[in-house]
Amino acid sequence: MRVNLDEDQKLDIPMGPMIDCVFLLLLYFMVASQIRIQEIYLGMNLPSSAVSEQKKALPAELTIAILDSGNVLCNQLPVGGTDDRNLQDLRSKLSKVIDLFGEDQPVVVHPQPQVRHQRIIDVLNACAASGVKNLSFFANQ
Repeated sequence: MRVNLDEDQKLDIPMGPMIDCVFLLLLYFMVASQIRIQEIYLGMNLPSSAVSEQKKALPAELTIAILDSGNVLCNQLPVGGTDDRNLQDLRSKLSKVIDLFGEDQPVVVHPQPQVRHQRIIDVLNACAASGVKNLSFFANQ
């Protein structure tokens, strides 16, 4: 049986609920997605639990200790006092080591628990200015 509709009686599809559903789906996918910053953008290699596929012999690591007083030691030798913000001795030592052993030279920063964050930033700035690429932190337990 056929229903004859007059021209005045047109079937309309309601668009309001359809637009609501589309916006709800858009919101769901925006909330469900995750934005991750990859470590490569940070400029330093952070330690991970994954075992690397290639194990190659790296030179002995260079340890930079930052004491609670603000003094900086490089392999137990003083390279910066509490008033030295530029750490020129540390920069020159790091530059020499990078020139000798290349960019793969591992550098480990070992701050004491009560060190001011600004002092750690000073050491990181010195490492960046010297061309250190293989940088990691030693975490106190």
